[in-house]
Amino acid sequence: MVFSGDSRRRFLKGAACACCGATLAGCLSGNDDEDDGNGNGNGNGSNSNDYAEFDPLDPEFPQLTSTLLEHSFETGSIEELDNFEQRDEPVYGNSPQETPDDESEWLDPDTLDFAMVPTEDPTVFEGVLDPLLENIAEETGKEVVNNPLQSYAAQIEAMRNERLHVSGFSTGSTPFAVNNSGAVPFSIQVGEEEFGYRLWVITQADNDEITELEDLAGKNVAHTDQSSNSGHLAPNALFTDAGVTPGEDYEIEFSGSHENSATGIYHGDYDVAPICSTCYARVAERGDVEASEVKCIWASAPFPTTSFCYRYNLHPDIQEGVRRAFLEYDYQDTQIAEEFEGRGTWVEIDYATHYHDILVNHQVNGVDYEEDEA
Repeated sequence: MVFSGDSRRRFLKGAACACCGATLAGCLSGNDDEDDGNGNGNGNGSNSNDYAEFDPLDPEFPQLTSTLLEHSFETGSIEELDNFEQRDEPVYGNSPQETPDDESEWLDPDTLDFAMVPTEDPTVFEGVLDPLLENIAEETGKEVVNNPLQSYAAQIEAMRNERLHVSGFSTGSTPFAVNNSGAVPFSIQVGEEEFGYRLWVITQADNDEITELEDLAGKNVAHTDQSSNSGHLAPNALFTDAGVTPGEDYEIEFSGSHENSATGIYHGDYDVAPICSTCYARVAERGDVEASEVKCIWASAPFPTTSFCYRYNLHPDIQEGVRRAFLEYDYQDTQIAEEFEGRGTWVEIDYATHYHDILVNHQVNGVDYEEDEA
């Protein structure tokens, strides 16, 4: 199946000051212990009527994360891709580098090195992406090796030094990869009906002191990593616009990962955490947290997920082969879709267009790509 690059979406109208206006803090009401049939009861004292009936198109908060997951609210709808506002150049930082005209500058390795976004357990994707990697090998005529890396910084450094040729970069680190490492984002992974992820702000379901963003002031708040979009950069921009300034109204504690933030909230190590919704969904699916015991007090409009990139100076034939392996095959019936929550399709993206709001977050945060490397 061949997919065009015409899908476009505008996440937050205007700039970061739009503040993910798709969601506003809701109100609490009632004291009934019974489940109302909408997934709002958790059976352990957090009453079903404490939460408004959930409407994904007009959500009110707080909501139990179990309710959000039942409504697949960790993602955006695939239809939203059609509404991107096309942009000619990035709002912040540089455009991806063009393939050199001088053939002597082309990179033509015998083996293509591939790496996915670093995780706490690098073996989690072991073998899962084999159908994709096999097609890359077939389309390029090169051996392809999957080399898991331990950190965003290691991933960016490897591509900068031409030791990494094709890679999936996290949303927040994608601009660093473009500006510092010669990465060319060309695709994102989607499902049959959904794409992207959201920023959720989570706390314990029985924490009555925290029901809206302004309640974060003075609390123990865990951000994930300094280069993370949903775990740090977006909260810095969007919370400040909403009247709560991270680092001023509350002290930031870095957990090190979305997994750590999710389990830290569940076990009471932190009061609140901004977190990647799909990362939270994976932790909940593994059983590391009980979603009915965690609530979300605020959520954003969807952001794009992992960007898949190749290095700008790869031989043009290799670039085209890599693109074909991603864009001209459908992996919905493979282990890829099974492991990635049904996301077995890649669609073409335009960096300036699809990462506009990520770049706005970086701009608001004053990110210096030369100094603040992921």
